[in-house]
Amino acid sequence: MTKTTIAALACLLLLTACGPPKQTIPISTNPLGALVYADGVKACTTPCSISLAKTSEHLLTVVKDGYDQVDLTVTRQFRPDKPIRDAAIGAILTGDPKVAAGKVSKEVDEQEKSGEAYVLEPSIITITLTPTVKIL
Repeated sequence: MTKTTIAALACLLLLTACGPPKQTIPISTNPLGALVYADGVKACTTPCSISLAKTSEHLLTVVKDGYDQVDLTVTRQFRPDKPIRDAAIGAILTGDPKVAAGKVSKEVDEQEKSGEAYVLEPSIITITLTPTVKIL
């Protein structure tokens, strides 16, 4: 490979690795065609998928003319199995069992801070919208 190709690949890697870890969540409604707002910003029209940062909880608002608004909180759930697995594999590869405990603790801490040790729930969203009742 040429130096230019290597430099371009390095830049691409850096650009894709930046930012908080995200999770894509599919959203569907019955009826279709509802607007979805994520944290107050228009995100998509159902059926759709949205990509949300795993570093915080999110408020989704689903609206469609003639139907009641639905507000839903997407919460973070801590999943220590991934950082523990990653650290254990690293400790095995180094061949030093004394390093394992420190590596596990460090990996859990790093992935907790970055958000990578979390998953967002619900991971799939299906909503049946309720028609708005008009009182005369």
